[in-house]
Amino acid sequence: MNALKFLRQIRWESGDGICMSGCELLASEDAVLPNPIPEDGLLLGLTLFGAAESDHVAQPQHDFAVPPDHCWALAVQQGSLLEGRYAAGARIAGVSFFLSRCWLLARTAGDDVMAQLLSYCGQPMPRKAPLSAPLRSHALRLLYSSYCGEMGRLFLAARAHDLLLGLIDSHRNVPGGPMLRTPTGLLRMSRARDILEARLIDPPEPEELAKLAGTSVSALRKEFKAAFGLPVAAYVRKRRLEQAHLSLERGLSVTAVAHQFDYDSPANFSTAFKRQFGYPPSELRVR
Repeated sequence: MNALKFLRQIRWESGDGICMSGCELLASEDAVLPNPIPEDGLLLGLTLFGAAESDHVAQPQHDFAVPPDHCWALAVQQGSLLEGRYAAGARIAGVSFFLSRCWLLARTAGDDVMAQLLSYCGQPMPRKAPLSAPLRSHALRLLYSSYCGEMGRLFLAARAHDLLLGLIDSHRNVPGGPMLRTPTGLLRMSRARDILEARLIDPPEPEELAKLAGTSVSALRKEFKAAFGLPVAAYVRKRRLEQAHLSLERGLSVTAVAHQFDYDSPANFSTAFKRQFGYPPSELRVR
């Protein structure tokens, strides 16, 4: 265990059957991290960077590689031992949720999503899906949040459910067994969101975005807000400020971040930042 250094750790429990854990760790030498499984259920997780091997002790047919920039789903059984194996020099970060089988059973009536998740509990092979840019950004904010104490607990509780929903959604279109059929309109809005995430500094105009997403401008305006709760312009403002928040946490100056995100002046950036987060960027830098 001493061969593993935890650089960052978070943990949250819903109180009704959901447990989330996340970490960034560094292996100074080849190392194994044992994880006993308390009850039958499903692990849903994502790997931000780094790679490792996950082994079911006494069940080698269930072993799998944990690739970077991927989401994954893995059925686990009570009493089994899941081991994470890390090569010397490995640095890996990720977040995972444990959903107990009892928790899923209690929620399957009339809910196709929960029923599909429950069916995963009986599948021996793990599922993998590429990690989208929005989900990656969400996980990074969660794992590297600067909040602590009660604010930290509130932040984890607020963001953990959103991340779990994103993980569930990421497995819908895995080849060989989609979780749910996603409506065409939502697929187009997801495509539009991914385009915006890739171009937050210089977002496309509505006409260009609609063309790239394969829809009309009027449908884009209506369906994007229905899917993500905000109009396109407001979504871009929110996400740019969230990215600016991360840049400040990494130690960049207010002036540098204002310039990075194309604000006319540090004062205008500070006003927009305080409007969204409730405190000025200068306060974040002294936390």
